[in-house]
Amino acid sequence: MSRWSADPLHIALAPGEVALLGGRDSRLLATDARNAVSLLPLLDEALADAAWPRRRVEVVLSQQFVRQVLTPPPGKALSRAEEAALVAASLREIYGTEAAGWRVAVHSQPPHAGLVGAAVDADFLQQLEALLARHGCRNVTITPLASRAVRRLPARFNGWWVGVEPGWATLMGASDGVWQHVAAQPLDADWRAALPEWLAREAECAAAPIVSLAWLQPFGLGAVGAVGVDPADGWRWQTLPHDAQARGATALVEI
Repeated sequence: MSRWSADPLHIALAPGEVALLGGRDSRLLATDARNAVSLLPLLDEALADAAWPRRRVEVVLSQQFVRQVLTPPPGKALSRAEEAALVAASLREIYGTEAAGWRVAVHSQPPHAGLVGAAVDADFLQQLEALLARHGCRNVTITPLASRAVRRLPARFNGWWVGVEPGWATLMGASDGVWQHVAAQPLDADWRAALPEWLAREAECAAAPIVSLAWLQPFGLGAVGAVGVDPADGWRWQTLPHDAQARGATALVEI
């Protein structure tokens, strides 16, 4: 068996783009449509090539296809079913009946802190899983970009992780490795100037004080210049390593 056949197939789905990386091969497909379901025909086309490895498949989703929430602290240990119910209730409170059609995943935290939940449209996930199964893909994992990326942070992370994709930003603040605040918003071309003010506003809303240290993680934006360099604002900014050559969904396949 070639060692390439044992490598996982990495798939990234972002608005208008599907990127694949397996062994020594990579491919990028694009469409003018921006919703998640519109990417499935592109992925179906790409997987028709029998050369892709299929024994282990890792899919990462752009945060634009994901909704995150931090629940109120439950105050006691919960079962997995109770955790999922609390996350679902918190999503319904924010998004209304739209959240009824979402599948949720839960990141557990100590009872004094809220649960972190991520939600994706259930119908889209069912179609994606069926497509991958139809092409013989096994050992499939589907993970939001933020969930994948924050695993690289220190275990007792203190500060703010700011994940920036073309058109979208995700913000997660933690104290001693416990998430205390999550937020997201669209971005325009002037995102570098907008981030410091947005972060300062969100910090005021956090459930507990979080140190004024921002770790910026760019995805598919090319070379990123300085952000938040005014020392008078009281914030320290660090830009995490990133591939300045990768654009769009191609920047997500190796996360």
